[in-house]
This record gives sequence, structure tokens and C-alpha cells, in this order.
Amino acid sequence: MTGQPQNPFANLPTSGQLQVGGQGGGANPPSGFGDRRAINRFTKLEFSGTAMDLFGIRLINIILIAVTVGIWIPWARVRNRRFFYNNTRILDDGLDYLATGFDLFKGWVVVTIILLAFYALPMLGVPFLQEGLSVLLLLVYPWALNKSLRFNARNLAWRDVRFDFHGSYLGSLWNFFLFPVIGILTFGLLLPMASRSMRDYIASRYSFGTAGFFSESSLGAYYGAGLKTLLLFLALFFPLMILLISTAAGAIIDGVSYAGDGNDSSNLALAVLNILMVQIHPLAFPLTLGFIFMVTGAYYRALTRNIMLGSLRLKVGVRFRSTVSGLVLAWIVATNLLLVIVSVGLLLPWAQVRQYKYLTENTEIRPITELTGFIDRQSRAGHSVGDAVGEAGDIEVSF
Repeated sequence: MTGQPQNPFANLPTSGQLQVGGQGGGANPPSGFGDRRAINRFTKLEFSGTAMDLFGIRLINIILIAVTVGIWIPWARVRNRRFFYNNTRILDDGLDYLATGFDLFKGWVVVTIILLAFYALPMLGVPFLQEGLSVLLLLVYPWALNKSLRFNARNLAWRDVRFDFHGSYLGSLWNFFLFPVIGILTFGLLLPMASRSMRDYIASRYSFGTAGFFSESSLGAYYGAGLKTLLLFLALFFPLMILLISTAAGAIIDGVSYAGDGNDSSNLALAVLNILMVQIHPLAFPLTLGFIFMVTGAYYRALTRNIMLGSLRLKVGVRFRSTVSGLVLAWIVATNLLLVIVSVGLLLPWAQVRQYKYLTENTEIRPITELTGFIDRQSRAGHSVGDAVGEAGDIEVSF
């Protein structure tokens, strides 16, 4: 990294030139005024990774994690992230993920000590001590999210310019926790407002070099997405519930027939229950409901993603666009889950690459003018403790 201004569009290959090798999976680009064809037109992002490559990475990671009794986990995380980021290309140049396994390892050591102490607290015999620490850890989550987002942003670069994230504790507490809970408690009436607030908060806190992002999306668009999602939910809910109820009614009729064939009528309830257990598994209803929420959740995320990226701007003159189909993403999510379960996890790399590739290649960037004056002022990559805490709580928020 240098302290000189960086122009991420200055090194685009000119018309007729073929770019081979280079920064972030690209080449040392030729100098010049850039590819004029990229100006004022939307260009799709590209992803060149394959499921076979990711499967090889995962296999080696699993072996090393087992051999090192878990110590390799931070390095495994880094290898996994580099696979996705370094194979993502924007205007013919790849992204660079700069973090190392040791950067994450320092944070993971702290998190491991905290978790061991947490689970050892009951041995002290102090009432409610573990519960009190649980509340404290919940209050730590917004801080962990900010640290995680900033760590990942500052370790991601494109053409030698790093990203950054400038979130606040109260902002994360409100947008990631309190506002969504309020939206749920209002029976979903405020959920579109919470979605808009969260997505605009994330967008407005990111920067690329010294230039910030901003998003001014329409609240009406989010409520439109919410209404479409509700209609999809109802379209799935009623047919599936009718199917379950019909099966249950059939079980009751079979039970009555069983008692009417000369069997002891006092065993009618038991007969019905036995037939219900055979024809309808006790988990059928919650699993069906969970499936419906998963599908509609993916549909809603796709719609709100399109809204947010459609209104996203980089302050030096770059626009974005997302063309993700809600139904296609819902199909990908549903079939990915089914195939991963059927394959006992073996198809997980394929499922992850499939979803990431679809999202990436349906994201577009449009530079309105040539960009100059980008300065990489990020002298250090930040701290990794928050990143580790975020992953320990299975928190993953990405821009």
C-alpha cells in the first residue's frame, strides 16, 4: 500500500488489450486512461470459483482442524474467505482478502477463554451467575458486529484501496437487535421499516478509501416487498396446512373405522393417536412452517437487496444494481438445503458456491465518471477479537 492517490479505474485495459494475471487474480494492468466502455454502463460482477476448488479447501481444512485439535480454525476461515473474495472480479480486477490466520487466531484465543469460563461458572455454585453473564454477552454482540464488519472491510481491498466500516454501538444495537424485535412484536407491520433502516445503516457506514457509500431507498418499496412476501407466505401456507389437516382427518376416520369393526371403543383415542403418529410425524407442522419461513425469508432478502443496491451510491460517482429474482433465490436456498441434507453435508461446498455465484453475477456496477483521488489511509487492519466473537455467535453480516 502507498500513501499516494489510488485511481481504481485508471488501470483498466484499453479496448483490444487482453489482461492476464495480476493483482487479486488479475494482471499488472497497463497504465492509461482506462476502458471507456466501462463508463456509464452497468457491468456484472464475475465469480470464477468452482465447487471442486472449495471442496478441496474444505477437505484439507477438516484434516488440519482434526490434527491440530481445532487450532487451525482461524486459518480455515481465512482460506474460505479468500476463495470467495479472490475469485470475485469487479471490472476485470479481483478482490484481495488481506487478513491472515494469525490475525483471527488472536481473537479466537480470547473468545475460547471466555467461553470456557462461561461454561465453568456453574461449578462455582453461585446462583444466576451464568445467567447474568449471558445477558452481558448479549450486550457485547453489537460491539462484536461492528468489530467484525470493520475487520472484514479493512482487510478487503480492490486495486490496492481498502474498504472500511464506521459503525457505532448504538447504531448496531438499534438496527440489528431492537428495531427488528419491535417489528416482530408489531406482527410484522414495522418489519419493512426495520429492514430499510438496517440496510441503509450498513450502506452508509461503509467507505472505499476516503469515499463513502450512501443509500436513500424508498420506504414504500420496502413495504411493497413486504406485501409480496406476505402473499407468497399465504400461497404456501394454506395449501400445505390443508394437506396436513386432510391427512390428520384421514387418520381420525381410520381410527373410527378401527373402533367400529368390533374393537373396544375405549381404545378409540389410542387408535387415532397411533394412526396420526404413523401418517403425520410430530415434527411435520414445525418443519413445514420452518420451510415456509426459509423460502419466504430468501424471497424477501432478494427483494430488499435489489432495493438497497438500486439506491446505493459511492460518493465519487458509482452506481450499483441488483437483478436477483426472489423466486429463483428461494428455489436455490430450498434445494440447497435439501441436497445438503440428502448428501449428509457432502454437497455443502457446491451449495455455497451456487448461491454466492448467483448473487455475485446478478450484481452490477456502473461508474458514471473516471474516479481519481482514492487514498488508502488504512495503515492497520484493525482488531480481530470482534470478528471472532461475531463468528462464535454465528453472526454473519455482509455488504
